[in-house]
Amino acid sequence: MSLSPHVSPEGAARAGRLLELSERLAGSGRRGEALDAARKASEILRGLARVNPDLHLADLAHALTVLAIRLREARRIREGVGISRETTQIRRRLTQQDYDAHAPGLAESLRRLAVDLSAAGELRDALATAQESVDLYRSLSREASATYTGLARALTTLACCLGESGRPSDAFITAQQAISVRRRLVQFAPDTQVRRLAAALSSLAPRLRTVGYVEEALDQAREAVSLYRGLDEDEPGSCTGDLAGALEVLAACGAAVGRRDEALDAAEEAAALFRGLARRAPALYSPEVISSLGTLARRMSDVGRHHEALAMTQEAVGIARALAHSAPDTHLPDLADALKTHAACLRDADRLDLALAAAREVVSIRRTLVRSSPTTYTPALAESLYILAVALYSAKQLPESFTAAREAIDIYRRLVRANPASYTADLARALNILTLNLNRGGRMNEALAAVQEAVTIYRSLAQIDPAAYKPDLAACLHNVATCLGDTGHRSAALAAIRETTTIRRELAERDPATHAPALAPCLHRLAKRLAEAGHRGEALETAREAVDLYRSLARKRPETFNQGLADTLGTYASILQWSGKEAEAARIRQEIKDVTLQMEDRGLRRELLRGAAGPAARAQVWNAKPSGSGTAFSIQNVLLPQTTGARPQSSAGQRSSRGKSTFPIRASPLRRPPRAVPLPEPAGTTRIRADEPR
Repeated sequence: MSLSPHVSPEGAARAGRLLELSERLAGSGRRGEALDAARKASEILRGLARVNPDLHLADLAHALTVLAIRLREARRIREGVGISRETTQIRRRLTQQDYDAHAPGLAESLRRLAVDLSAAGELRDALATAQESVDLYRSLSREASATYTGLARALTTLACCLGESGRPSDAFITAQQAISVRRRLVQFAPDTQVRRLAAALSSLAPRLRTVGYVEEALDQAREAVSLYRGLDEDEPGSCTGDLAGALEVLAACGAAVGRRDEALDAAEEAAALFRGLARRAPALYSPEVISSLGTLARRMSDVGRHHEALAMTQEAVGIARALAHSAPDTHLPDLADALKTHAACLRDADRLDLALAAAREVVSIRRTLVRSSPTTYTPALAESLYILAVALYSAKQLPESFTAAREAIDIYRRLVRANPASYTADLARALNILTLNLNRGGRMNEALAAVQEAVTIYRSLAQIDPAAYKPDLAACLHNVATCLGDTGHRSAALAAIRETTTIRRELAERDPATHAPALAPCLHRLAKRLAEAGHRGEALETAREAVDLYRSLARKRPETFNQGLADTLGTYASILQWSGKEAEAARIRQEIKDVTLQMEDRGLRRELLRGAAGPAARAQVWNAKPSGSGTAFSIQNVLLPQTTGARPQSSAGQRSSRGKSTFPIRASPLRRPPRAVPLPEPAGTTRIRADEPR
């Protein structure tokens, strides 16, 4: 009786050829064929291992590792977790038989399993598995220096898992350990380790940004780009894709510290590089083009180029639709991500109806994904419902916004019960948009209860990790102050806005570029509350500080901060007049007129630019002098309300005829998700890399 081809002596050689074929197919973007080849190789080696486990079990573990990678690339996350678990079980069995030979393989299998568990949303198991991998590598590194490479990989994975599990400061510490190991390895083997150091720097820079080390994150991202450029110059084309990815990270880190031009340049270069790669290998790099166009659109929006940003997201959505049509199981998540960025750009371009349609489509796609893989995609569904709720609120569609916010909260409460460390902050954020709906709907006491729950959550998170969560606590306290004022608790409202200001000052002292823009409106708000409470001297001093800060911000970015400056100057003028300083109040009102004229001038120029044909015409518009200087266009002076009487009044629209405060409550800024599952970014999470860069 002859042996099956799967268990014949030639089977092992055939399996090896299939695994090599799988690598080549994956490298050219033919992921379906690559998966088939890896699956066939695994089937052959399963048969061989049943007949002779001593000879073929290690080969089966290797084949299953490749199969798990192919499944992850094809977005078949749950199946990939099952294969990774099986691989780890085999490695444990082999390690029991021969520890020295197989313990490094077990440590690596644990690391890869952590990656797959994280992608599947099983964050608690992912964190425990990543920690076990690090511990095992540490024990091995005392005996074999070669395992330091594995330790660096494991530390990187652990840092990512810590960040996704709501422990950003621990993630930062672990990330620094990973970088330290990488730098030591470069000293001993620069030819092979420089690229891996660059990959680690690029992967971990966003972790530093998450915990407030924004300048350090920027330095790290710049170093990664510099290393990749050097490698690409030495061997052109050898790491173009890695360079493009590092430029995307640099764009995010630059934007985080207000270096908008540098961020935009990096994003433009990244998109150009990925486009070039996609022309040569569309199947492999088209998803990267989608991501890079989204990054470029966000950076264009940062500098006010909203219509160009919209063109980028439209292109990204078109590519993603084509990919999702050909391979929905693999690329529907890419389409959802592209539509999410597109919706944001549509909102920035004041096309709210289209923005809502895109946000609704994102929710629809993610509902479909949840049906196929609930554990993996439920967090993304909750996040998209939150974004839809914010968009609906902005469009004044309160009933539907309320429904979306409620559903997001219900999902987050379930997620928190299963994994509190990972989703508690998201629950607080969703409670904040519910607060907005309740407040605008006149349900003041319910709004106060919701925002107080959010504050309680953020207080507990800030005690664990102040750098990560104090900004969120400050934003929530701002809303508490509004709700307290609306329910007649004026002294409590003043106490809340005082606490908000204290937190914002502390943050701005540490990182002015990031937090000064949030401190300025907070000071303005405090000045108003102090004036309402009759604290004339403190109100005057606070208003003066707010004006000074806004002046500083407006000098650098007038298009962003001139409106806030004008509003704050109005409050300052009122308090000056209330304090009997008429001459100074008159001078401040003249400054208000000057700032308003400047805003009108810039606004009219923008309108003219939209109709200007070609660079010469656009330059003529921008080089024209302001109104009253003989230009072809003029701007009418805006009559500003003059405040009389002994008590300062808020500007029009900020107090009703009944005297009830109607200061707008602002949603916390939306955190952008990362380009890969399982968790949203925020402004800069990275995916866990399962493999060394090729």
